[in-house]
Amino acid sequence: MDTPDNKIFKAPKYLVCVDARDESKVALKLACMKAKERKGMVDMLHVISPADFQTMEAIAERMREERKQEGENLLKKLANEAIAEHGITPGMILREGVTGDEIVSAAMEDHDVIMLVMGIALQSNSRGKLMAWLSSQLGHKLLVPILMVPGNLTDQQLSCLV
Repeated sequence: MDTPDNKIFKAPKYLVCVDARDESKVALKLACMKAKERKGMVDMLHVISPADFQTMEAIAERMREERKQEGENLLKKLANEAIAEHGITPGMILREGVTGDEIVSAAMEDHDVIMLVMGIALQSNSRGKLMAWLSSQLGHKLLVPILMVPGNLTDQQLSCLV
């Protein structure tokens, strides 16, 4: 029987959805600040869209490889920024598929994830649709809270949220 005295402490893990937008950097910054404060970890997730199968197979494969390389470069760049600014070395996850489905799958597969962190733009309609879809998955599939971080928050505002 597990009692509070014999449970193994697991460090909290924040799963941050990232892309090349500034809002992603703000979300990553907040996740790193929270992880540092709580002695936790951060994983970054970047989803690339699948190759268009209506194009010729060789061209589609080359496009897929280019997107994969761009995703890997983005993750490395953001990881280096997180290390330099916060002393946090985030894990890097690159997936190919439908963005919403891949986010839910990644969050469900890692049982150490305590929160999904996403940067949002105040003027983005497409991102709003993704947020609405993800929030509809809460309690149905997605069993962790989503923290939506406005991309215009200052460092001072972020530090109040830690």
